[in-house]
Amino acid sequence: MKKSILLFAMGLAVLTACDPEKESKDLELNYVSESAIEGCLKIVQADVAGNPAADGNYFSYTTSPATEVAFYNILASGEENVLAHGSSGSFVLLPKRGSDPNQTFFVRVVNSDGSVSKISKTYNVFVKQDLDPEIRLLASDSYGKKRWKWDTSITGAFWGNMGYSGGNGSAIGIDGGGAQWWGMTSDEDFAGQLNHSHDGAYHGEGLNAWMEFDEDNKVVCYNENGEAYQSDSYSVVGYDPNGEWRKGLLKTKAILWPYEINSGGNIPGEYEIVYLTPDKMTLVYPDGGAYDGLGGWGEATFWHFYSDSDVEGMALGYGKTASKDWTWDYDGTNTVWGNMGYCGGEGAKVGTGHEGQWWGVVTEEEFAGQVNHSNTGALNGDEGPNAYFTLDANGNITRHAADGSVINKGTYSFDVIDGNPWKVADLNTTAGTILWPFEINSGGNMPTKFEVVYLTNSKMCLVYPDGGDFSTNGSWGEATYWHFKAK
Repeated sequence: MKKSILLFAMGLAVLTACDPEKESKDLELNYVSESAIEGCLKIVQADVAGNPAADGNYFSYTTSPATEVAFYNILASGEENVLAHGSSGSFVLLPKRGSDPNQTFFVRVVNSDGSVSKISKTYNVFVKQDLDPEIRLLASDSYGKKRWKWDTSITGAFWGNMGYSGGNGSAIGIDGGGAQWWGMTSDEDFAGQLNHSHDGAYHGEGLNAWMEFDEDNKVVCYNENGEAYQSDSYSVVGYDPNGEWRKGLLKTKAILWPYEINSGGNIPGEYEIVYLTPDKMTLVYPDGGAYDGLGGWGEATFWHFYSDSDVEGMALGYGKTASKDWTWDYDGTNTVWGNMGYCGGEGAKVGTGHEGQWWGVVTEEEFAGQVNHSNTGALNGDEGPNAYFTLDANGNITRHAADGSVINKGTYSFDVIDGNPWKVADLNTTAGTILWPFEINSGGNMPTKFEVVYLTNSKMCLVYPDGGDFSTNGSWGEATYWHFKAK
């Protein structure tokens, strides 16, 4: 989600005065004017190495005479956020990409009589510009880095050989496109394929390994123990999101198991990107790099990867004007809202296989029998397949009825959860802004925090435990679930 400025935690006022404390038999109240703050304060702007820089993001300050001052800036919500406090110190201003480089902060003194004196300062700082579209997909627009893992969900094989088929490259990424010949499907398969590696050795590149792309064009591969074992720069050449066969060439020597099949360990260093979304990437390399043989059905190597770390990219897309509509995942068979045991384990199994489910609504008409769970005892128009809620890049969430009218709106944010098999994030919202936003069997309670147990570019599953008791995960107490799909 795009935000105007990345800020810090809520600020604290500090006590003391700028002038030396006067001593007498009776306590004298000290007052510090704005001009006195200006006179006792020195600020130096620098780059990360500490060198003076006109657009530096790093600030140090001193006061003379030594004085306690507070530095803070303002959140978009209007809250104060502390940057530093004390008679000397340092702080950093790192606005998010696309922010205004002119950043304002405030310096405050609380006088001994409780009155406040403050001044404002505005500095021009370095702000990163928007990432190229392909880097947003590879490295995440919101987080600046992104994990990619082996994807076994498409064809069951994550690396292997295929016919260099041509045609629609996206079909290779979605379901293999009928071109696959053979592939690895498990950790055990690596042991039998070491002849394809450059050194005949296994480096832990199995199903629990990952690679991380960052916005500074670096990729690092980590083995199943979380140890970095190779890294390189990367670039994308000739990116065209509308390319029929390929979207561009990924140039790097550091991907998981980077070998051309049946080549004696050749590491191509460039790969055709035939499919790329916020959560999926498929690479292809033709035998010997013979790209002119496209459509000739000669041998080619494929790699299937997925990412679940770019939560905001999947949830709303990229860019300052990004937004995405989510509606009920009706399919006539599976439930979209109901109760389940708060089962724990792998949240993706709840999202894809409805694991732990007790009961649920399958059709729009069935909501009519569940109005006792709503806050009004009535339907609200958001029960049908045309109802939706919208997430946008400014942190707004809007709940729409099937006719497009607005039922409610507010704000939202994601708290990304790293390395948790149960959930990828927590979704925080204004109450009543998702579809049918009611906790089951609660008399109409509308939660403001939901666990995102499954999220892809096209699917979202939310869970809320009874009474919001998230600490009981795995206890099989009652929980409510919601299944949505991209509209």
